[in-house]
Amino acid sequence: MAVYIVCEGSLQGLDSRVLQVLVIQSHNLGALIAPGGGDRGLGAIRAYLERRSPHDVAISVEDRNYRPRGVAQPTWANLAGRSFIWRRHEIENYLLQPRVVLELFNDFRARLPLPWVAQLPATEMDVSALLQSLASSLLEDHAAGVLRDELVRHINGIGSVSFGPPRPAPAPGAHTLGQAQWLPALQQEASRLCQTCGSIAALPDLQAAAIAVRYGILLVGFQVPAFLTSGDYLIDIGGHELLAALARHLHNLGASGALNQSALANELLRVLARIYQPSTIYQPDDFAELGAILAQY
Repeated sequence: MAVYIVCEGSLQGLDSRVLQVLVIQSHNLGALIAPGGGDRGLGAIRAYLERRSPHDVAISVEDRNYRPRGVAQPTWANLAGRSFIWRRHEIENYLLQPRVVLELFNDFRARLPLPWVAQLPATEMDVSALLQSLASSLLEDHAAGVLRDELVRHINGIGSVSFGPPRPAPAPGAHTLGQAQWLPALQQEASRLCQTCGSIAALPDLQAAAIAVRYGILLVGFQVPAFLTSGDYLIDIGGHELLAALARHLHNLGASGALNQSALANELLRVLARIYQPSTIYQPDDFAELGAILAQY
């Protein structure tokens, strides 16, 4: 029996490598990574792998992105589930835990006696303050991302805005489809789409004034100091954007251009692999829980 973890990205991508180190290797599992590319279609890949062999198990894990936390939590409550959502925004968020960043800065201090390294924070509290400062410049963008996700969910709740009539059945005894089958199908789909678009256009939440009000409410909520000081930003703000901000900060201090966002992620994963112990750095620990779920098979 083969056990697969279906994730976003490529086989050499960050998601795959984090899962390999923190889940498969850390828990001595024989699971295989099955990268799914983007964030769509992971369920289809999981279903294909399990259809291919009735004895195989495939479990998918995907980014939460801007969806509410309540979307992710129930997926971890079902130990027999096949589809899980990271509790944090995306995989990069786990690399940016202050303890992990401090470990990397200490590693730099031990290996790189350079002027810019001497300017790095030397305590976990100071690292946290730096990350909060960087996150504060991302709050307006974060509020827009949350609002965009809300609006998409409102729209999708009414119906699809894609034009895609289901393929009609051929006439009895026929092997091909003709005008008599296709014309009504196309007309019905066009009518449905027009009705859906009309309902969407009438949504109060899509009116310009409502969007401005909702954006303001969200932004004020994120600008409350507790959003940063409590560490909530590490859970909710896009880790990709925060990682990029940290890379820019290091460049401004004098770090080499080679320490770009991708290289910084690799360095953070390297030190995280060295210090990671289940349920010590993260509470709750998605990696430990995923390892326990996979160990059942």
